[in-house]
Amino acid sequence: MPEKLVFEHTFEGLFVRGLAHRVTPALRERLREVGLDLERKLQPTYSFDTWCSAVRATALELHAGESPEVAYALLGERMVDGYRETVMGRALFSVIQLLGPRRGVGRARQMFRSGNNYTEARVQDVAPDTVDLWMNEAGPIRYFTQGAVRAGLRATGAVRPQVVVREYSAEDVVYRCTWSDGPTP
Repeated sequence: MPEKLVFEHTFEGLFVRGLAHRVTPALRERLREVGLDLERKLQPTYSFDTWCSAVRATALELHAGESPEVAYALLGERMVDGYRETVMGRALFSVIQLLGPRRGVGRARQMFRSGNNYTEARVQDVAPDTVDLWMNEAGPIRYFTQGAVRAGLRATGAVRPQVVVREYSAEDVVYRCTWSDGPTP
């Protein structure tokens, strides 16, 4: 099996754009220790382990008062917001906005694969405004992805999107995604 890699623009989306001025000197040093030097040009790819370590360090530093699950999810949302500002993100989200929530979540694999080389995803319809999304995300990073999926649903025009970790194992996770695509009451 090939090494799991995360691409430069994913790191740019979170650490350069999404967190902009929130990276403290202490966090910058901690990130350097785990293999992400924000003082240098970003590398084309980073290992999955470097990605997980950098996300963990950032969650603990910036959201210390939150549970780890919430801290990771908040960073996932932030990454999507920042990723939308990258060249790759602008192109991707211009398409996503046209798809709507159901078709947008149906493209989860393609969207995540634009930022890494390993994501697999399957969607199972539950109701017109509810799907189960299976992904091969493991460990605490599943909560980061939970936040990213929620922000992605918002980007499709979903109103009140909710993404809940329904079940998981050491290798994968199933998210229950619900939304409304009508006006906010």
